[in-house]
Amino acid sequence: MAISLNHTIVLSNDKWAAANFLADLLGPEPNAFGPFVRLHVGETDIEFQNIEDNAANDHITTQHLAFLMSEEELDLVLGKLQRHGVQPYQDMFYDEPGVNNLYGGRGAYIHDPVDGHQWEFITAPYSGKPAHQEKGGWTDFVDPTAVDA
Repeated sequence: MAISLNHTIVLSNDKWAAANFLADLLGPEPNAFGPFVRLHVGETDIEFQNIEDNAANDHITTQHLAFLMSEEELDLVLGKLQRHGVQPYQDMFYDEPGVNNLYGGRGAYIHDPVDGHQWEFITAPYSGKPAHQEKGGWTDFVDPTAVDA
């Protein structure tokens, strides 16, 4: 059997609001599952839990989850973000508004308006050599699709 990520728990101040926001962007219906609100995305369950229901944590640590999708799905997500009034950014530092064109695809980062988690939406997986990054932007980008990359 191949190993895959089965589920992850994302702490929230309001598990239903957090799950409903992400569900609106990505499509699957959230459902109650014990102390969680579960959202099935691809092969992985994202289980939102209210912070007060988590005995191991007394605060919400920002999490970063990246979602790989088609170009058409990204266009839908970007339209929904606009309707929600959520600004997408090209970079993980949230310095450049808009959509990037890295790794042979497009991508965008947002801060989740419910808890501040960092959601990333990409149309091509990161492979090959990474872009060099500095605070404030990307520098010396190496295109992994180039012949000599």
